[in-house]
Amino acid sequence: MASKRKHLSFFLLSGLALAVISAFSAEPKKPFSIDDYFLTKSLRIEGMTRDGRWLAASISTPGDRLPQDNTRFGDPTYIGPSRAELVAIETATGRSTPVFTGKRQFRSPVWSPDGKALAFFELVAGRSQLRIWSRESGKVESVVLPAAKPIASNSTLIWAPDGKRLYFTARAEDWEKTSAALFNKATTAPIIVMDTRDPFLQWDEVRRRDRLVVPAAWDLVARKMTELLPETPVLSLRLTRDGTALIFERDVTEKTNYDVIGGTKNQLEVLPLPPGPSRVLMKSYEQRSLVWSKDLKTFAYTDKGNVFVMSLEDKEPRQLTGEKEPEADKKTADADKKEETPKKKKPTWSVVRFSPDGADLLCTSARVEEEDKDKDPPVHRPSPPRQYWLVGVRDGAARMIHELPEDEDSRPNLQVVDWSPDGAAIYFSTSAPDRYDRGLIRFDIVSKKFTDLRRGSALYGRWSMSEDGGTFVFTESDGDFPEDLYAADAPFREVRRLTELNIWMADRALAHTELISYRDADGKKLQGVLFYPANYEKGKAYPLVTEVYENYFDNGFNGALNILTSAGYAVLHPSVNLITGYPGEAWAKGALAAVNKVIDMGVADPDRLGIQGTSYGGYATVLLITQTDRFKAAINNSGKVNMVSFYTQSPRLGVRNTHAPEK
Repeated sequence: MASKRKHLSFFLLSGLALAVISAFSAEPKKPFSIDDYFLTKSLRIEGMTRDGRWLAASISTPGDRLPQDNTRFGDPTYIGPSRAELVAIETATGRSTPVFTGKRQFRSPVWSPDGKALAFFELVAGRSQLRIWSRESGKVESVVLPAAKPIASNSTLIWAPDGKRLYFTARAEDWEKTSAALFNKATTAPIIVMDTRDPFLQWDEVRRRDRLVVPAAWDLVARKMTELLPETPVLSLRLTRDGTALIFERDVTEKTNYDVIGGTKNQLEVLPLPPGPSRVLMKSYEQRSLVWSKDLKTFAYTDKGNVFVMSLEDKEPRQLTGEKEPEADKKTADADKKEETPKKKKPTWSVVRFSPDGADLLCTSARVEEEDKDKDPPVHRPSPPRQYWLVGVRDGAARMIHELPEDEDSRPNLQVVDWSPDGAAIYFSTSAPDRYDRGLIRFDIVSKKFTDLRRGSALYGRWSMSEDGGTFVFTESDGDFPEDLYAADAPFREVRRLTELNIWMADRALAHTELISYRDADGKKLQGVLFYPANYEKGKAYPLVTEVYENYFDNGFNGALNILTSAGYAVLHPSVNLITGYPGEAWAKGALAAVNKVIDMGVADPDRLGIQGTSYGGYATVLLITQTDRFKAAINNSGKVNMVSFYTQSPRLGVRNTHAPEK
């Protein structure tokens, strides 16, 4: 009898416990608030050791970037607040070690070649200071540099291959004073005069001050700083893999570019180390993106749709694809370049990256497609790349290794992540065009077969492979919750979660996202992202806020939108078939069709529609409300509203073609 009473008591207690747990679990989750937004953590991968054992990562919140002084926008001497934690994470275990206590303002963390030290810049009293953290001792060394040559706020930081020197850029002694004077003149003068005889627009001159630097090196053994070049406008700085030369792009622009916002003329130069006279590799080129080999001794680029390659020893670039243009026709072609309208399909090449041994280039090819013959003049654009090729660096021999489907609606979106160190495989991130089917895949170059490594409906990002090819790190989320960091071995047999940044958010009512499909007014199939209201009830119609820009596809946690969904709004990110020169037509045809879709789904109340957008999206917002009266409220965040004044009164953008009244 006693035994039966014990069992009865046990069941009664168990039932009571379950009832209590159920009652707690049934409690509604808290709404996501503005305060929550400023506490939401995000992570940035700053660097990985060559063996993949250690990561440097920064962890911050939106509140860490406050307050900003927007009156200083465009001031080259102003550094806005941006604090964060800096941690070293062991990829095998997820163990995290803080580099310093609390949050500080820092930049450019970079591991030493042996992975035992982490160098970075820390902002102290408005000046960048060089710091070196020892992974073994856990101590941070402060490097004292000459006060007269402060570190540039935009400086890169590069270790020498032997770990005995650090390369960076500094400022000349009078740089800050001169830059501040130019900014003050542009913002405080009672009368501002712009003269077409001046080579640079006033704000362009202010903006260009940021490029004036003094390339320098710090010797960790001799404890000495060496200036490698006098003050010069530098756009990029690289160190060859063997440490024998610095490669830099010098800005040789003679006047403000009327055709390209922030356009520059560049000159590629190489500086041998120890420092001697620099040598020009390429003179005066514009809008040219250079792709470098692993040893940083060869680069490739495209010009007029063809691939060119050049080494540090070459006297001129070599053309690898397409028919070589006769020398006599080059001047004529350049003169006609602006007026040229493609009249037929022609192949265009893009350089993706060098193979690990530098013998081949991975390239893509596409064709120029006529987009709309009814426009005057006809609108053209290159089609997305469809074919992947290996092009020999030595002889230009090309072989196609993969071709995507011709039908865009069935063509996956592929992005190259990296190349295996042995050159046998290429890693791609992939995403289906019409559903959430995403991940990382491995392409075998010989068999031409793909292998799924990590794939599903989750949202993945920031794929990164260690130099030895043995470790991958990436972010992952379900598309609604903030992302966390993961690590895996190369075959992805072992996947490890490294962070849990926002555990507290499990108690918040977050928006559920869904990819929706619809057809615009022309019948073109498009996708958009719908953020459901928190605690959504099927069959109930909610007020809808449509946020417009260009195209949306991926979901993902959005703090600002979760404030709206927690307040009972549905939010829509619609895509549009944007045609250059005719944005209003695309927004009217696409955004309104997406709104109709959400109404038809029973989610949106047609009598409670709002619209908002930022910058280009703000322009779309004010344009759309002139075409329809369906929206009851509209918010234009920093978008243009008066096309006449916009063409003459945006001086801080630093352009002269559309914004300079003297043109």
